[in-house]
Amino acid sequence: MLTIVRLDDATIEPAGALVASEHAEARRAHPGLPATFDRPEACTAALQRLREGGHTGVAAVERGRPLAVMTGIARGSHARMPAEGFAVAPDLEDPTTVLARLYGELAPELVAAGVLRHYLDHAVLRPLDAALSNLGFGRHHVYASQAAAPRSSAAGVRVRVGGVDDLGVVARLALVEIRFRATPPIYAPPEPRSLEEVLDHHRALHHGGATHLLATLDGRDVGLLTIELTSPAPRLCADGEPYIGPTATDPDARGRGVGRALVDTALGWAHAHCYRWVSVDFEAANPLSRPFWLGNGFRPIGYGVLRTIDARALELSGPGGGLTRGASAGVGGCAYPPAVPSK
Repeated sequence: MLTIVRLDDATIEPAGALVASEHAEARRAHPGLPATFDRPEACTAALQRLREGGHTGVAAVERGRPLAVMTGIARGSHARMPAEGFAVAPDLEDPTTVLARLYGELAPELVAAGVLRHYLDHAVLRPLDAALSNLGFGRHHVYASQAAAPRSSAAGVRVRVGGVDDLGVVARLALVEIRFRATPPIYAPPEPRSLEEVLDHHRALHHGGATHLLATLDGRDVGLLTIELTSPAPRLCADGEPYIGPTATDPDARGRGVGRALVDTALGWAHAHCYRWVSVDFEAANPLSRPFWLGNGFRPIGYGVLRTIDARALELSGPGGGLTRGASAGVGGCAYPPAVPSK
């Protein structure tokens, strides 16, 4: 019989072993995933860090065997369910029923906290896409990677590493990307950040060790690619390996090889610094990003999915803050989770 248990001192090690088993299966098809999470002890430690950080966790167990684990935390206007705290036994052909039981246990706590946008990361595995879709989650963005290697670049585009004196240019180009994400068909909520706020953000990235690549065409700075070494999803894009952060091309320079030159330089930079993989994430709804990153050799290794609960679900919260057992919540359209980095 399938039972749902809390993630605690007694269940965390079997749950960690489950995450490692799923990760090893996913990495056989997608070697760009970090090898660290093949080890049960590393996965158990990651789950423990989530617990210590305030995440609630639940696991599905059948005849003593863990079949799935899910963790989540309410942060501001949305909930995060990270990939290092989510896994399904890789031999389950259709994990919909198991995930429905888990989400049915975890979601009421998130709703009771007033959080109606539930965002989940997962590694690319065939059964998960359909199962999460069955639960009302829609794909929001894609994590992708490719091997670091030197590549020849487009003629006429010069790429340099930006310094402190270039941060004004970096901020100007980054603001182009931020504003573009509010346009159709992406419809990300407009971010009311000023140029000075964006400049402060990139100054902090630079001081933290990020590398800003700037592309020049016809004597003008028209392209930006930011290389960071801290990943927003450590199970999908390893910390300490190059992760592509904010990128942008001036609209007047699009279609002239600027983005390709920046990617070529980033892959060569990573190879020269003895890194193996370069990762990126991008919005699935972005009509420029998806064909660009896939066309430049990046392959999906993970997805971020989002479910927005109907606000009327708040009315079902009982005195203890949870949904009535067995009650179901309506599903609204997808909305952009502001804390999720994407291109």
